[in-house]
Amino acid sequence: MEILMNLLLMLGGVAVFMFGMKQMSSGLEKSAGSGIRNLFKKFNKNRVFNYGIGIGATALVQSSSATSIMTVGLAHANIVTVKQGSGFILGAKVGTTLTAFIFALSGISKGGFSISNVFAAIAFVGVMIVFSTSNEKLNKIAPFFIGFGMLFIGMEVMENAIGGADSTLSIQLSKVFQYEIMQNPILLVILGILFTAIIQSSSAATGVFIAFLATGVIHSIDQSFFLVMGANIGTCSDGIMASLTTNANGKRIALFHLITSVIGAIMFLIILIIFRTPITNIFESLFPRKPQFSLATFNLIYNGLYTLVLLVFIDPLVNLVTRLVKDKEQELEEVSYIDERFLKTPAVAIEQALRELYDMAILAKENLDRSFASLVNEDMSESKKIAEVEYRIDFLTNKLTSFFIKISSVTKFDGDEKLIGGLHHVTNDIERLGDYAVLLVKETSYMKDNEVKFLDQTKEELSQIYGHISEMFDLGFDAFTRRRTENFRTISNIHKEIKKLISSTRNEHVARLSTGMYPVEVSKSIYSVLFSLQRISDHIVNIAFSIRSTTGSKTEALQAIEKEKK
Repeated sequence: MEILMNLLLMLGGVAVFMFGMKQMSSGLEKSAGSGIRNLFKKFNKNRVFNYGIGIGATALVQSSSATSIMTVGLAHANIVTVKQGSGFILGAKVGTTLTAFIFALSGISKGGFSISNVFAAIAFVGVMIVFSTSNEKLNKIAPFFIGFGMLFIGMEVMENAIGGADSTLSIQLSKVFQYEIMQNPILLVILGILFTAIIQSSSAATGVFIAFLATGVIHSIDQSFFLVMGANIGTCSDGIMASLTTNANGKRIALFHLITSVIGAIMFLIILIIFRTPITNIFESLFPRKPQFSLATFNLIYNGLYTLVLLVFIDPLVNLVTRLVKDKEQELEEVSYIDERFLKTPAVAIEQALRELYDMAILAKENLDRSFASLVNEDMSESKKIAEVEYRIDFLTNKLTSFFIKISSVTKFDGDEKLIGGLHHVTNDIERLGDYAVLLVKETSYMKDNEVKFLDQTKEELSQIYGHISEMFDLGFDAFTRRRTENFRTISNIHKEIKKLISSTRNEHVARLSTGMYPVEVSKSIYSVLFSLQRISDHIVNIAFSIRSTTGSKTEALQAIEKEKK
């Protein structure tokens, strides 16, 4: 029962300690956060300067998590560049090591004097400020005093609950670290990662490890080294979570934080595994009977050395995270097939351009499907995707148009010139298909905003028209990609049928208006949608017939086929 009660008291001490850490960090950010943010905005010097700013800001806030989250936010807002923010992150890793030295002081006492008790009493100062004054500046500082004091109250509670090295709870807890498996460096690093990810603070995790060292729960100081290395990775979880709702730059900062922490842990893991005994002996001899200072010093050396090494390689690291995390515009502004190197062989360049054009046509049709589904289902959930695909279609249009001009300047065959002229028109037709997809979704938005709805009968008529359009697209796309004319008559007949259905739907709408089934306001939407569907079908015909007509003229293409037969 005694062990259980002491264990519960220890957990209470951990809770007070963690809350104090959060309170102190929050208080500092309230009182100094705006100044630190302005400091970040003002300076954009070299990597060493940014590194120094990261150290200073984190030493003030006493939380690398706060600095990393702040940096992610500033990168998201394009206030700092990824490279500048990366320098801050490396510096933050060093700045946070000051906290470990403050925690280590909690174990120092001479006679009846305990510095830990003095620090704990600072919480009382903060509470008195809150209850005795309304001064805004003092009330911003008060949470820092309260949190700072609570850190040492929590440390005292933990140490008293655990007792000395010979207490029952200490003996039982220390047995856990004496198991053979707990000597495994990789396992200890993983435990450090998990523990820190749970409590969301590497500083708090280091404080707990220091308390375990001071009370004899951890006997082998090297075990605490591996735990701290894991804590250095675990603290990245804050930045990662903060970056989930940011743009690519915010995500790049969070990824840089994680990658550099992992690299640092791997570097020192290898060194410690190889030189485990001599390194442990050095730190034990530096601070005899004060292992908490050995851990704090290791934490400083560890973070200082690997961040300085990585600071030298910051450019390739920034390039790596930039390649790994692409922003939406980068993804949309990529070509799959065309490349100026193909211009040396115009025939190959044309084939590559055709492949890019085929993909562009598929994108346009998929966007039409999305926008028509939005219309009949009265659902705007796909509007963002439609806008992104339209952006890519416009980008490919510009790229292909420029590429066709370059092919024209290097090709020597009249047949190629004629084909390229036709492809210019096809590119424009596909781009217009994308535009009409956007018009359809805009009409859907207008209808929702104005609470205008189509009757089920109208939706069925529109769906029938769009079904014919889809069928014609499949036949037209097949004709264009395979350069064959077998389906031209079928395509022409479907095109005529679509025109009839559109005319019939217009007439039905007029009849419904006269009987009062529709309000007048719906006419604008119906006529707009019917016009879009008519133009979509026209552009699909142009694409199909472009293989026999430079302009995609149906009449010209059919006449060309008749001549071929003769």
